[in-house]
Amino acid sequence: MTTVLVTRSGSTTTLALNRPERLNAVSEELYQALIDALVEADNDPQVRAVVLTGTGRAFCVGADLKAHKAGTRSPEEQAHYLDLGQKVCEQIQSMGTPVVAAVNGYALGAGAEMAVSADFLVIAEDAQMGFPEVSIGTFVGGGVTNRLPRLVGLRRATDMLVLGERFTGRQALNWGLAYAAVPGDELLDTAHALAETLATKAPLSLARMKAALRRNDPLEVAFETEPQELLALMATQDWAEGVAAFAEHRTPAFQGK
Repeated sequence: MTTVLVTRSGSTTTLALNRPERLNAVSEELYQALIDALVEADNDPQVRAVVLTGTGRAFCVGADLKAHKAGTRSPEEQAHYLDLGQKVCEQIQSMGTPVVAAVNGYALGAGAEMAVSADFLVIAEDAQMGFPEVSIGTFVGGGVTNRLPRLVGLRRATDMLVLGERFTGRQALNWGLAYAAVPGDELLDTAHALAETLATKAPLSLARMKAALRRNDPLEVAFETEPQELLALMATQDWAEGVAAFAEHRTPAFQGK
């Protein structure tokens, strides 16, 4: 069975984790399939947004503890497994195409790491997220120790990562972690509506904005890099199109050129 389902609608590609019998617990195969699908979407100029979700009752419950308990991975295989998990989150965070995580059911451990890596988190109100790693003797990945405090503050991130208690979609929204918390039956519609809005933005500008936010330059550096970003964009067709559309009171048609 395909571990990641890929569908396309207009300018949006939807990637659905597809191990519902294991609540979409991660495996090497799933990680690699997801990396490949994310890279392919990011390299396709016709794809302007990606929605990442899960089939069945969960977004992703994290590591497949049944596989871990079997103890069949060699140290080299363990390192490869961990490297794949890091690469998935790095790809989500670093790709120029915006990613919307649509979280249903549960997003735990590695699932929470992927959800937090997305540019926007749309979550079901009654969904549950959490980072249980410290409680079970493991450790977080996906750059979470850097990213989560920037999203919710050090105090809240400490509570979430050290105590490892689960939190709901409503709490994620209240804490500023989620873009929206909606009833479960509205989840995908809300995520796709957001993706459609993102698809109207200038893709070159958006990619550069993602990169700048990820770098989190010190203020003195930002004063230097921001004009450089603008000058680079002013040499593009999209910049000319944006200016012309504004003057002509119409919606711009960006080409990513």
